[in-house]
Amino acid sequence: MPANRPRRLLRSSRACDFCHKRRIKCEGNFGVASRCQNCTDFDVQCTFDRPLRRGRNTPQSTRAVGQLGLPVPPESPRHVGKDKGQGTNGGVRASTSLHDDESTTEPLSPAWEAFASASSSVLKRLFSVYCETVYPIFPFFDPVSFQQRLDALEHTRNRAFFCSAMAACALASARIRDGAPASARAGAGAGREPAEMPPEIFFAAAEEALPKDILQCHDFDYLRGYALLALTSIQDAKIAAMHKYIGYYFTMLAINQWHDESNWPTGLHASEREERRRLYWSIYTLDVYSSIIWDGCIHFQESHARVEYPTGQTDLEDSSSSTEPAHWIVGWNFTTDLYRILEHTVSRLRCRSSRFNWLGDSATTGSFSVSSQVRVAELYAVLPDVFKHLQPATGDPERDIYGFQAANIQATMALLRMAYLSLDVDIDLEKKCSVVSDVLSTFHQVPKPYLRAISTPLIYHIGGIGIILGSVMEGPLSESSCRRVRDLLLSMAVLLESLEAFLHRSAGAGQRLRNLASRLEEYINLRSTTHPGQTAAVAGPSELQDALPSSGWEGSAGVADLSPQFQLPDDLFEDWTWPFVTTNGYLSF
Repeated sequence: MPANRPRRLLRSSRACDFCHKRRIKCEGNFGVASRCQNCTDFDVQCTFDRPLRRGRNTPQSTRAVGQLGLPVPPESPRHVGKDKGQGTNGGVRASTSLHDDESTTEPLSPAWEAFASASSSVLKRLFSVYCETVYPIFPFFDPVSFQQRLDALEHTRNRAFFCSAMAACALASARIRDGAPASARAGAGAGREPAEMPPEIFFAAAEEALPKDILQCHDFDYLRGYALLALTSIQDAKIAAMHKYIGYYFTMLAINQWHDESNWPTGLHASEREERRRLYWSIYTLDVYSSIIWDGCIHFQESHARVEYPTGQTDLEDSSSSTEPAHWIVGWNFTTDLYRILEHTVSRLRCRSSRFNWLGDSATTGSFSVSSQVRVAELYAVLPDVFKHLQPATGDPERDIYGFQAANIQATMALLRMAYLSLDVDIDLEKKCSVVSDVLSTFHQVPKPYLRAISTPLIYHIGGIGIILGSVMEGPLSESSCRRVRDLLLSMAVLLESLEAFLHRSAGAGQRLRNLASRLEEYINLRSTTHPGQTAAVAGPSELQDALPSSGWEGSAGVADLSPQFQLPDDLFEDWTWPFVTTNGYLSF
C-alpha cells in the first residue's frame, strides 16, 4: 500500500444527544470541531452521553452543563412531573392578565427551559415572518399579545405556550426555506439566521411539549399547537401527520365542547375571544379543504358551530395605519362563507354517489347548484372593492394583508368552480377546458409573492386542475381540442414551476407537464402527416380562446367542434403520474 495514500474521511455514524433527541440530521461544523452545526446554531454543548444500544455500558459520568448548555434530559419532557404528589410550583402557568384563567400544566424540564431561553431571539424574528406570510390566512395569534408573552419569557416556563410558539416558528421557518418573501422589517436582524434554523428542530420541540393525556388537557395553547403542527405537516408534504394533528385538534375541541362559545372559560379578554374565533373558523376551512383534496371526512359541519365570526375590532393589533374603509377581517370572513358553501357542495357530491343515499338525492344538478351560485354572486357583489382586485405586493404588511385576502378569495372561488363542475352530470369537453382555462387565468393574475407565501397548500389546490385535464385526455379528442389541452398543460406548467422553484420538497410537476405537452405535440404532428385528410380546418386553441369573450362565473357555451375525433394512445401517458398525489374519489368526471 502506498505510504502517501490519503486517509479516508468517515462520516460520523452517531448523532449527538441534541440532534438524536429531536430526530434531526447531525452535521459537522467546519468552524468549531467540538460541536455540530445544530449545537453551534443554538449555542449548546454537543454531547454524546446517552447509553449505546450495542451492549456497551452507560458512560460513567455525564458532561457538565454550561451556562446556556442544553443537556438531553434522562426522560422525555412530557413525562416530567407525572407523580401526582409532586409540587406544582414550577407547573403553574405564568400569571399574565390574559391567561390566568387556564388550567395549570406540567413544567418544562431544565433542558427544555434552557432551550427556550437560548432561542428567544430566534423565536421573535421567526414570529415576525409568521405575521407576514402565515398570519393573513391563519391569524391564530394576536401579534401584540404574543410579543408580550415572549418578552416576559413565558415560553420558558409555560409548557403549552412553548408548544404553540415552537409550532408557529416551525411553520415560519419552513415557509422561509420554501421561498416565502418577507419585508425588510421581518428580515431585520434575522438575515440568514432563521433560514439556517431547520424547521425540524422547532417541530420536534413542539411535539415533545404536547400533553401526554389529552383528556385532561384544557389549555387553549395546546389546541393552537395541534393546528399549527397540521399546517406545518402540509408544508412538508407529510399528509399522514397532517391527518393526525387535525384529528387531535378536533378531539380536544370535542372533549372541551369548544365549538360552543358558552363553554369557553369565563372572563376571557376580548383579544382572547377573538383568537379563539379565528382559530375555530381557520381550522374549519382547513378541514373542508383537506376533505376535498384528500377525500377525507369533515369533522365538524358548519351547522355544529356555535361560534361567532371574528370582528377584528377588539384585538390588540395595530390597524391605525390602514387607510382602507373596511377591516381586512371582512375579506377573511367572506372566504369562510365560501368554504361553508363548499362543505354543502361536497356533501351533495358524496350523497349522490353513496350507496346509502336512502333519501334518493337526484343525480342531476338541480336547483342546489344554481341557488348556491346565486348566493355566491350575491355575497361577492356586496364585498368591498379592495377584496376584488389583485393588487401587487408592496412589502408593507398593513397593505399586503388585503392582497392576501383578495388572492385567497380568488383561489377559493376557483376551487368552488371545480366542485360545481363535478356536481354537473352533463359535462362536455368544452366546459371542462373552459373552467380549467378560467382557473389558470385567475392564478396567473395573482401576484407571485402571494402565491409563494401561501406555498405548498396552493400546489395541492392546483391538483384539482390536473384531475380535470386528466379526464379530458382520457376521452375522445379532436386535433383542435388536443392543441387546446396542450396549451392548458403548458400554462399549468408555468404556474407550477414558478412555485416549485422555491420548494424544499419539489416534485417536478411543472417539468412533467412540459414533457407530457411535448409528447402530445409530437403525436399531433405525427397524426397530421399520417392522416392528412382528417386535419381539422378550425382555429387553433390559442386563437379560439382569444376570439371568445370572457366566460365569467357561469362559463362559456363553447364552440362546436365537428372535426374527426380520436383516442390518445395509452403509451403516451405510461410515465405520467400526478406528482402531488390526491385521492379525490368523488371528483370523477
